Amino acid sequence: MPDPPAFYDPASLNEQAPPLPSVPLQKLSPEAVLQPPLSRRGTGPGLILLLPENIARTKRKDKPLDPEPIQKWAEEGFAVVGITALATAIQAITDAVEALKKHDRVDTKDKIGIIIYDSPQHALTSRLPPEIACIATFTEPFPSQSHIPTYFHTCNTPEDYAKTNNVTVSTYPNTQRHFILPNSATYDPPAASIAHSRNLVFLKKHIGGPVFDIEAIWEDHTYWEFERRSVAQTMATMVAEPYVNNVPTMTGGMGRAALTNFYRDHFIFCNPPDTALEPVSRTIGPDRVVDEFIFSCKHTLHIPWLVPNIPPTNVKLAIPMLGVINFRGDRLYHEHIWWDQGTVLRQLGLLPTHVPGPEGEMLRLPVAGAECARLLADETDGKSNEMIERAD
Repeated sequence: MPDPPAFYDPASLNEQAPPLPSVPLQKLSPEAVLQPPLSRRGTGPGLILLLPENIARTKRKDKPLDPEPIQKWAEEGFAVVGITALATAIQAITDAVEALKKHDRVDTKDKIGIIIYDSPQHALTSRLPPEIACIATFTEPFPSQSHIPTYFHTCNTPEDYAKTNNVTVSTYPNTQRHFILPNSATYDPPAASIAHSRNLVFLKKHIGGPVFDIEAIWEDHTYWEFERRSVAQTMATMVAEPYVNNVPTMTGGMGRAALTNFYRDHFIFCNPPDTALEPVSRTIGPDRVVDEFIFSCKHTLHIPWLVPNIPPTNVKLAIPMLGVINFRGDRLYHEHIWWDQGTVLRQLGLLPTHVPGPEGEMLRLPVAGAECARLLADETDGKSNEMIERAD
C-alpha cells in the first residue's frame, strides 16, 4: 500500500467518495409523506411519526444540527411516514401501514413502530392495525389497557400513575412540551439526545432492527482519517450534517461544510507521520462507541486541533484520550473527544511545575506528564497518590 498523502489533493483518487444517501420524499396525501431510509444500506423497517400541526417555533438564529424527525429517523435506517392529520390519525395510520408494507425499501412487513410527538390521546391505542408493534409517545402518561408495548417520555410523571408490564416511563425534569423537536422554542438538546437513544433501543427491541455494526463503521472512519488520510472518504462515513468537538481546545467543525474544512486544513494532514492510537478499552452501546486510547506522536508538525498556535517542539507525546462517538444508522453523527490539556502542556515543557501561591509560597501544580499514559495502559507501571503524598 502506498504511503498516505501528506497534503490535500482534491483531484487524487484518494479524495473520490460516494455521494450521500439520497432518496426523494414521497407524498402520500396532503397530510402524509414517506421518506425511504437514508442509510448506506438503503432498506429498513417501517416507522410512523405523528407530528404536531403547530408548535411555538424557536427564534434562534443558529439552527441546530439535529434534523427534523422524519430525516433523523430515516438516517437511523427506518422507512418513515410522517403524519400531521391528527384529527384523522387512525385512518392515516392505517393508510401508512399499507404504504409501508408495499414499499420495496421496507424489509420488515409485519412489525411497525409509532412515535407520537403530540396528541392524540389514549383512545388511539386500542384501535391500531395489528402490524403496530410498539408505541413511543411524548404525551403525558395515561392509563393504557393496550397489549402494545408503550414508552412515555414526559416532563412530569403523575405521582399516582400506575405502571404496567408493557409500559415504560421516563421523565425529563426542567423540560417543556416539544423539548424533543429541534425547531421548537422549548427544544432541549441534552434531553432530546437521551430520549432519542431510549426510543432507538425501544424500537429495535420490539421491531428487531435496524441493526448495524457500529464498531466496524468506527474502524472504517478512523482508517480513512489516520491511515489513508482522505477528507472525502472520512466525510462519507458521516451523516448529512455531522460535527466534531475536541472539548479541551474547542476545535472541530459544526456541520458538513465546517467539518470538511476542519479535516482538510487542521486535522488529517496535520498529524505527524508517526501518530499512533493505542487502544485501552472500548464500550459499545446501541448508538455510541466509547473509546479509551493513548494518542502518541512526536511533535514535529504544528497540530492545530491539539495545541493551536504552538510551533513544533520535537517532543514525544503520550496523551490519554477518551472519545464518545455517536452514530445515526450506519454513519457517524458526532465525536466528543476529551483529554487533559495540562499533561500535553507539561510534556511539551510549556507548563511550569510550580506557580506562586496566594501567600507567596510556591505551589506544585497537580499535573502529570507522560507517566499518566503509562499508568493508564498498565496499572502496575507507576505509583498512585504521589501528588497527594508529596510535600513540596
